[in-house]
Amino acid sequence: MEEKILETIKKENGKITFKNLLRMYNVGSLELNKILLKLKTEGKILQVGNKYRIFPDDLIIGSIVESATGKKYIMYNGDKIPVAPSFFDNVILNDTVAFKINEDYEAEIISIADRAMGKMTCEVKEIDGKKEVIPFHEGIEIKLDDNILGKLYDGDIIVVNISEENTTYLETIGKRTDPMLTDRAIAISCGFDDEYDEELEREVDKYPTSVSEEEIIGRKDYRNQFSFTIDGINTKDMDDGVYGEMLPDGTIRVYVHIADVSHYIKPGSKLFERAIKLTTSLYMNNSVIHMLHPKISNGICSLNPNCDRLTKTVVMDIDKDGHIVNYDIQRSVINSKKKMTYEDVDKIIMKNNMVPGYEPFEKTLYILYDAAMRLEKHFVEEIGKITFAETKPSVDYNDDGTVKKVGNPENSSARKIIENIMIGANATVADWFINIGIPTIFRIHELINITKINAIIEVLNKNGFHIHQVKDASDPKIIQRILESLKNTKEFELISEMFVSAMSRARYSTKNLGHYALALLAYLHFTSPIRRLADLLVHTMIDMVLDHPEKLTDEYLPKIKEKLEEYAKKASKMERQAKKAEEISERIAILNYLKRADTIYHEATVVEVGKRIKIRIDGVDTYINSHDLDKVLSFDAKRKRYFDRNTGQHLKIGAKLYVKINNISPINDKYSVTVYGFANDEVKKRILKK
Repeated sequence: MEEKILETIKKENGKITFKNLLRMYNVGSLELNKILLKLKTEGKILQVGNKYRIFPDDLIIGSIVESATGKKYIMYNGDKIPVAPSFFDNVILNDTVAFKINEDYEAEIISIADRAMGKMTCEVKEIDGKKEVIPFHEGIEIKLDDNILGKLYDGDIIVVNISEENTTYLETIGKRTDPMLTDRAIAISCGFDDEYDEELEREVDKYPTSVSEEEIIGRKDYRNQFSFTIDGINTKDMDDGVYGEMLPDGTIRVYVHIADVSHYIKPGSKLFERAIKLTTSLYMNNSVIHMLHPKISNGICSLNPNCDRLTKTVVMDIDKDGHIVNYDIQRSVINSKKKMTYEDVDKIIMKNNMVPGYEPFEKTLYILYDAAMRLEKHFVEEIGKITFAETKPSVDYNDDGTVKKVGNPENSSARKIIENIMIGANATVADWFINIGIPTIFRIHELINITKINAIIEVLNKNGFHIHQVKDASDPKIIQRILESLKNTKEFELISEMFVSAMSRARYSTKNLGHYALALLAYLHFTSPIRRLADLLVHTMIDMVLDHPEKLTDEYLPKIKEKLEEYAKKASKMERQAKKAEEISERIAILNYLKRADTIYHEATVVEVGKRIKIRIDGVDTYINSHDLDKVLSFDAKRKRYFDRNTGQHLKIGAKLYVKINNISPINDKYSVTVYGFANDEVKKRILKK
């Protein structure tokens, strides 16, 4: 059918519509839409208005990505091409577009082949007696039928469908005054919504709530082992448990128990379809939209204390040099003996303060910490894992999801235990797949762009640093050494972020291209199958190897790999959308917290200087436009930088400003920041005088 439709479009090039095709072929509108979407995203046909034509030779298909400052690019041949300013507004993250490259090496967008996020929230505002619909994604034009608009009121938060040719009103979900609506509004506009249809709910009700004796048959029984989980204080979906023991020769045997989600969630089920749709759980402030369902994620698949749970266990023997000298992957059953928190474990390991109830686990905690430090030494010193500065603030929330307190990034021994041991387990499972030659989904991070690295070095040297240009960055130890040399500078956090921004994004693929930042030849995600599709699919492939080796034939494997690659691409896209939602929701929550604070101004650090100035207030990044500085600073046209005439201070990375936060929108990433000037006594006196 696809080939016939393609031939018809070729014959009637530029003259045929959807309705024409619907009349010509015995296919439903949904199926026809699916075929046409596939042809558009593969760059075989182009839609202009409501007509289709063969894809022109001078156009290219690409995907929209965004920088941290909101600048839009198109990924093409591993390079980021900036979207031309006049084509900037109407596209959003992950849209698939047809474009051409102009003489300024900018992308001019001709057509949107596929909207990544079909639903979007909008706010209805009545301005001078006229109703306006303000979209979540700035620049998207929203036109609603007058009959619909007439039934809406000032302050309504509505959901529209923007994937169709004409914007369609779907529902009203609340008012702008509802403080509980913010996260949901952001989630919907980033491609997530916590809705379950009746058929899925009926399926969920059929899942067991406890492990049966029949399910345990053939599994390694670790129920008497004193294993435990370490998570955040509010975590309810716990998919990894750990245990460690010291062997007579000084080797540490570590057991990593991961929830056996694939035992329950099978391909073809409604929950599996939901996992394919979302690909990840979305964590915003103190709330979560589950990739699966809370009854499953927090119930039978969560390693809750004192409950039998089915698991897959990676057993690793770690020698004194941090090498994994032996490993095994097993189907297992455990009974976690305690739900630990990062905070409590840190009190024991970092402060030597015993927490009541942890006494039976003290020895095991120190053994696991030893194992984690062995692994870290091997990862960093021997193979060259790059260690970036931790910049994400620690945030405590009230029960209603508002921010209670913002703290500095955490230096946590408990997190080191989990991070390093999970990296070891993930790398081990990747090694297992490579050895048996069966396709899976890898987590890849490609080589760094040396031109971008040298551009950063040039900027740093202009700001007083002395770093040699890099000739070859194929070995991650090169970047590691540069960062290590800057570790004790006050600007280290900002410099570290600059290097992160110059790197390609980690993504999922069936092609094993290694993981540059971790300095690993092979890596994947195995340890979080409750909340990530990639991990669930890795578990599913392990099941196939163990249960259905007869299907892993030369005829069948290419089909499996093709399907996995499709899922990998979807997971990479949805991961970016989830990251965007999480960043926006946290920024809005922290800005509201700071605005509520009993202070006139806040101190901000300049993180990035350009057309938009990126600043950081209490760990959260916000932006100010350069023209907002004109009222308080002067511009040196010759040196192209802002400065204070009274003190001679100039705007640069690491500079401190006094700012005030204003006008925070309740449903999206819109806010304004007033700049008072550089953070000094003179400016402080001026603020207090006002």
